Amino acid sequence: MRRLRLVFGILIAALSISIGVAALYLSKGAPLSVMATPAADAATQQRSGVEITYIANEGVLLSADGKQVLIDGLHRNERPFSHYAFLPPAERDKIETAQAPFDKIDLLLVSHRHYDHFHAEGVGLHLKHNPKAVLVSSQQVVSEVAQNFKEYEAIKTRVLAVTPPLKERVDVKIAGLEFEMLGLGHGSGSFSEIQNLGHIVKLGGKKLLHVGDVEPDAEIFAKFKLVEAGIDVAILPFWFLTGKEGQAIVKEHIKPKHLIAVHTETLKAASITSQIKEAFPDAVVFTTMLEKRRY
Repeated sequence: MRRLRLVFGILIAALSISIGVAALYLSKGAPLSVMATPAADAATQQRSGVEITYIANEGVLLSADGKQVLIDGLHRNERPFSHYAFLPPAERDKIETAQAPFDKIDLLLVSHRHYDHFHAEGVGLHLKHNPKAVLVSSQQVVSEVAQNFKEYEAIKTRVLAVTPPLKERVDVKIAGLEFEMLGLGHGSGSFSEIQNLGHIVKLGGKKLLHVGDVEPDAEIFAKFKLVEAGIDVAILPFWFLTGKEGQAIVKEHIKPKHLIAVHTETLKAASITSQIKEAFPDAVVFTTMLEKRRY
């Protein structure tokens, strides 16, 4: 009888452990609408290196050496349906009103004016609530902030328009940071009028590339000689890692040490991730809002 009770006890314990492991496994497959937990964030912050926090869509927060750069992280979903991810209003408000942990941002960069990358009032509000932050972006983006943010006069001294022509670059030093702005364009047709900028941010002894919504055009990327620049982390829209033209550009004209995919469509996140992993097994695909990586 004692042996029987012992056997039952072992079986119950094993079942409990199995359930716990299964729950942990399922939690790692969190969809785009789920955000990283504060406990995990606190543990990550204790490590050294450049920290990249995924905001949503193509939004990322870069942190190192007491400096922070937010790229494409101030946007709002004002459409009835969007294929892309946006922070819930409560978390979005934290960024717009510069509440912790978004109260120490030094530099705001915006690749282009489209709604899934930029919102004029959101950018204006952050500048209002964070008196040390500076915005550097294209003339199109700056003009929209000037026209649509009612308190623009109070922030305009911390707004700078820099618009390199297509295939040209501009070096910028501001707010204690160094970065390059690249004239990448947004493709042909109606998108040809959009001033889409790429950025090479120098932070923590590394170079991080963000390209906005550029099309996979080998001629454009060859012009910038990014292989010679030595890109440590390339943050690219997912189609660069799933399409043949984009894959060729990554392998021949960028050759980064690390790859991060962004702009993933929410309803296709699983299939997109699978395609990316087939071509670039070591690539990170950001799908969980506020998740972090360090390099």
